[in-house]
This record gives sequence, C-alpha cells and structure tokens, in this order.
Amino acid sequence: MYQKSGWIYNTVEWSPKLAKRIKTEKLSATHFVLPDLPAVFSGQDKREFFVSTSPTKRIQTIAACRYESARSLCNAVDLADKILVVGGNQKQNEAGGLSTIEAVKILRGETDTELWGVANPNDKGSLAAVNEKIEAGISGFITQPLLSSLALDTLGNYQNLNGSSGTSYVAGIAMPKSNYDLQFWLKLLEQPELEMDEIFKNHVAFFQDPNCSSLLWIQGEIQNLRDHSSIDGIHFMPIRNFNDLFELAHDSIDK
Repeated sequence: MYQKSGWIYNTVEWSPKLAKRIKTEKLSATHFVLPDLPAVFSGQDKREFFVSTSPTKRIQTIAACRYESARSLCNAVDLADKILVVGGNQKQNEAGGLSTIEAVKILRGETDTELWGVANPNDKGSLAAVNEKIEAGISGFITQPLLSSLALDTLGNYQNLNGSSGTSYVAGIAMPKSNYDLQFWLKLLEQPELEMDEIFKNHVAFFQDPNCSSLLWIQGEIQNLRDHSSIDGIHFMPIRNFNDLFELAHDSIDK
C-alpha cells in the first residue's frame, strides 16, 4: 500500500464487499478495522471478518453506547490485536449506554489488548477529549479525515499533549469520488461550519471539475500528510471507492 518510511500502520476499514475483492486482488495492510454497526453488518459478516483476517491484523471497533454494563461490554470483545473504542450514537448514550471513557476504564481492567480511540482534528476543541482518553488508558488514535484548515495543526497539538509520548496517531484518509461523498463526510462529522472553511471549499472546487480524478485527490492528501505531519500511519476509509484503494495498492507494488 501507499507507505512512507517510518510509518508503522497502514490500516483499512473492512467491509464484506472489500473482503470479496481481496480474495482475487492483492491488498497489503497492517490491520483491517471492523466497524461496530449491527444495522449495516450482519452476524455472518462479522464471522467472515474473524475467519478471513489474522488475529494480528484485526482491529475490532466497540461502540460504547451499545452496552449498558461491564458484562455486556466485555462479552462483545473478540480476539484482536487492538480494540477501537468509539462513543457511537449519542441517543443511545442518553438511553443508558456507556460513554467512551467508561468503556475504556472497564476494558483496561479486563483485557490486555491495546485500546485505541478516535479523534477529530477538524475540531480544535477535540484536544480536551483526546487528553481525557489518553488519561483513561487509550494508547493510539485513528483520526477522522483531515478536511479543514486547522486539521494538521490540531493533529500536531495532539502529539504535544502531556502523556502523549508513546501514543500512536494514524490519520484517516477519506476516499470521495464526488461532492456528494464530501457532503457525506460533512454530515458524519456533524460540522456544517466546515462548508465555510477554505480548505474544504478547495475540495469542493476540485470535484466540481467534470474531469477531476478522485485518485489524484487521494494521492494529494497522502502527500500532504507525508510532508507536514509526524504521524505513525494512515487509515483508508473507502466506503464504496474500492477501485482507487486497489489502484493505490498496485501503484505501491509497481514502485
């Protein structure tokens, strides 16, 4: 895959459709991340993940809000190299589900598996949340895609937090094919103000060109991270854009 000397992690968000492509095409990754989305992935999909992915390459996502007790939380943990603890749906938190911090503290006492979390560098207010997660026992982060003017600086500030030494930071790479896909990320981040951000506007302008190349855009984002950050790796979030994902893999192999 698209690597830089010094990058440790090259992770990919797993899906059943991706798994089918991997059976016939080569895709090198250090880890595959299984989302905790029962409404999207069936029990059979989850079993496919654990059968097809080596334990040392598994990152299992746990959405804290889906669990109301330590027992139910711990019963959800399977054999994996890392557990990615996310908050999940706010409504479920309000209905009695665990918070991210509560889940991390429980798991820290019940498992030796490394615990990771998520961070959103597009939000400068995320520094406090990252610091709290580190204090709770998180030792690595996968970030949301860096889509704003302040994202790179915020990512750098994460690394300067007290207690952040030794913490891994893996930068998320969105793989949009159109402005429709960019709007998907805008809604997912719940940051409508990003529409007024100069960097985000540049992304929108790029995809307004009918001859634009989504692969070229992705390569530009990767190069930006190579030039301006000291991250530990990158995490690909292809959604449905598997063609560019495998093209990146082929490009790396050819070189």
